[in-house]
Amino acid sequence: MATSGLAGGVSVAQVGAFAATWAEVCLSWERFLLDVAMTAVAPDRGIRYQVTLSGPGRCDSWPTFLDRAVPLRWAAMIVGLIANPVSSKDIRRLTGLARVVDVEEKANLVARLLVGIGSVPGVSILALDDQAGLVRRATRLAGEHGPEVGYIPIEVIGTEADTRAGAAYLAGHDARALVTVGGDGTVRAAAEGWPEAPLIPVAAGTNNAFALNDEPTVTGLAAGLAVTGPSGAFSPTTAIAVQTTEGEALAVIDAVVVRDRWVGAGAIWDPHQLVEAFVSSSRRTAVGVASISAALGPLRSGHARRITFGGSTTVRAVFGPGVVLDIPVADHQDLPQGAEVHLAETAGLIALDGERRLPAVDGVVRPVPGPSVLDLAAAFRDPLSALSP
Repeated sequence: MATSGLAGGVSVAQVGAFAATWAEVCLSWERFLLDVAMTAVAPDRGIRYQVTLSGPGRCDSWPTFLDRAVPLRWAAMIVGLIANPVSSKDIRRLTGLARVVDVEEKANLVARLLVGIGSVPGVSILALDDQAGLVRRATRLAGEHGPEVGYIPIEVIGTEADTRAGAAYLAGHDARALVTVGGDGTVRAAAEGWPEAPLIPVAAGTNNAFALNDEPTVTGLAAGLAVTGPSGAFSPTTAIAVQTTEGEALAVIDAVVVRDRWVGAGAIWDPHQLVEAFVSSSRRTAVGVASISAALGPLRSGHARRITFGGSTTVRAVFGPGVVLDIPVADHQDLPQGAEVHLAETAGLIALDGERRLPAVDGVVRPVPGPSVLDLAAAFRDPLSALSP
């Protein structure tokens, strides 16, 4: 985002030059002048300012090209926040050793995230006001150390439709990034509402194959630096688009065809039901079907892996928290974005990011560009990010 358009005909370069060279400045404006100087040096930082001309200057040392004082006010960068209070509660607590993350623990997690974001000046939060009051509890816990928090003006009904609607609202209201707190299903719903979102997915679900598992305070600080710093802190991903007789859907990690004919508890927990999968990740640290992909080797950027299950060859994978299995794999193939596969299975279901959702009848699957995801190392790489204003 450009850093031009200052009111009164005063350019960033002029104010920046003044801030960098003028020896005496009013202490009340020193912080802002330093920020403008940094912006003049690195205009791609994307920091926005509102500049208004006020009455007679209060500081005798303003340069001659300014006939009146120029108060600089921070126009806060908006970061969206959607926290799912019901993530991490599916059947895999019974079929494996997945833990339950209750609302109080999630509130503590979100509070630490807010403290990290709040340490970066000029960032505000626009959050989904969840029915459990999770974000409001977290805001109280963070207190004065957190950023300013406002709430998305939509009616919340307590389903994943809230996440889609909230993400779509943020996409249309100048949010610079979207933080999700939940599992892969929460990320998927957010991506359906805002497909091109710069995502900061904080792990609070079951498999968390897509989410960031770092300390939330660190993630929050990186998020603040990423939205106020230069571009390049978000990395592109590949998603899986699915079309069936019941409509279209998106998966951020995997779309899996299973033999089951009923949705039931939703989550995939029986490996004998697997027919084939389309996976966008091969991280060795992943859990679930993505762990099977990882066992088959690296996956090129911009590709998804098609895995056909069965046969005599097996790979050892972490199928769920506390569950390690040898999974039979007949074949696998890496597909570039744009490739199209028509499913042969007509009797089963398609699971999206670990949850059975759609009938596989007349299904078509395509790897497509997915949301971009925060790269913490890249967010901390900018040398100016180490400077406090």
